[in-house]
Amino acid sequence: MIAILGGGVAGAAVAWSLARRGRRDVVVFDPLAPGSGSTARALGGYRTQHGSELNIRLALASRPWFVERAGRVRFQPHGYLYLAEDEAVAAELGRRARLQESCGLPIEHPDPAARVPFLDASGYLATNFCGLDGLYLPPLVHGAFVDEAREMGVEFRYGTEAPDAELERAEAVVVAAGVWSARVGEGLGVRLAVEPKERVVWVVGAFPWLRGVPVPMTLEAGSGYHFREREGRLLLMGPGDQHDWTHFRDWLARRVPAAAVERPESWWTGFYEMTADHHPLVGLTEREKVWACCGFSGHGVMHAPAVGDCLAAMILGEAPPVDISALSPLRRAPLHDPTQL
Repeated sequence: MIAILGGGVAGAAVAWSLARRGRRDVVVFDPLAPGSGSTARALGGYRTQHGSELNIRLALASRPWFVERAGRVRFQPHGYLYLAEDEAVAAELGRRARLQESCGLPIEHPDPAARVPFLDASGYLATNFCGLDGLYLPPLVHGAFVDEAREMGVEFRYGTEAPDAELERAEAVVVAAGVWSARVGEGLGVRLAVEPKERVVWVVGAFPWLRGVPVPMTLEAGSGYHFREREGRLLLMGPGDQHDWTHFRDWLARRVPAAAVERPESWWTGFYEMTADHHPLVGLTEREKVWACCGFSGHGVMHAPAVGDCLAAMILGEAPPVDISALSPLRRAPLHDPTQL
């Protein structure tokens, strides 16, 4: 039996991948109900425009999963639009574009108004855009993994702690517990340096002028403010005090005046599962048979198909489709990607 501790998108993706590779004895344990962790609270962006070759390769390897289930997970290939508000950020976008193009990405540099007609683009010095990128609904991604894994024989035990006796008998144990991974790892005698970071998603609208407009995920690369469209509304995230609406409102007043409402319609709070270098911990831990798949730092849903498949292959002693050895939880040197938020 292979036991997976955590039934969010990371754990479900590993379970799905193990079953797809022939295992019919996979059990997922989660003491909480489905949708209680970070997955359900994610913004829902998929991008290839990363700042390292490894992350680009993982994104490209994940994309077919989203495309094949586009209707089910509401995948919309509207792209990601990065905006540079000063010379330093423009130079950084140039460096990213050169790396991304060398990895085969079709990077464009459009007029912002051509992609986001309601944006006040005054003062922006450069743009990067990739049409391979897009949007989806995270709970639907999670549901697809769970439903398909169940059809292949995976057992999901939500509301259930993993019994010690079953963990002792397991051939492999995977810690995929999101923000709780450090505590779960400690119980198994392994160190997983994962910490929660609170993030708020503000919802403004609905706006009649937004409906039917194919809006890309739009990011001001220097400041970190970014938004997407969903059901005629803007979902906004950004830097600073996460519970202070005023600076988000002020940014909207400058950049999207038509959406600068006095109060948001609603908001929700979630947590990124952060590591020191903003890259996940994926691979065998210091304890034999205990594996990690956690600490995605805001990028777990978009990379779940590829990372889940790579880890499943490694657990089964097979060659992974992408070499993810750099993500080892035992790595000594930090990884770097300037696009990681």
